[in-house]
Amino acid sequence: MFDKSEGGVMLKRLILFSIVSVNFGYTVFLLPLLNILYGKRVPLTIVNLMAFILVSTLGGVLLALVAYAIMRVARMSVVRSTAFSVLLLWVAFWISTICIAEGVSEVLILCIDGLAALLTWLVLVTLLKISKVRL
Repeated sequence: MFDKSEGGVMLKRLILFSIVSVNFGYTVFLLPLLNILYGKRVPLTIVNLMAFILVSTLGGVLLALVAYAIMRVARMSVVRSTAFSVLLLWVAFWISTICIAEGVSEVLILCIDGLAALLTWLVLVTLLKISKVRL
């Protein structure tokens, strides 16, 4: 799956940086904020922390794969493909959540999750710039 070509290196970096950025946006930012806002409904426990890390890690891999596919198929820059991927995954998650739950009970949750997605993208782009990836 991975080769030593430029594409293989790019995919490896995208996976690593996406995992770090999604964990930052959702585990470091969102989990404590939800705990502050909702207290006992979202307790800050080791089990919840591990669940957030696991889901964020899987989300990071998914984000990287979608961004890489968009980058290759649509010939977009890394910045645009990651932005489009974050937006696409965020919208897909919330559309499916709204359909299953028959609506969102609180708009605040939607807005906070949007901030976490934006923070995720900003961290990802910063990591890519630091690593000197051709943007």
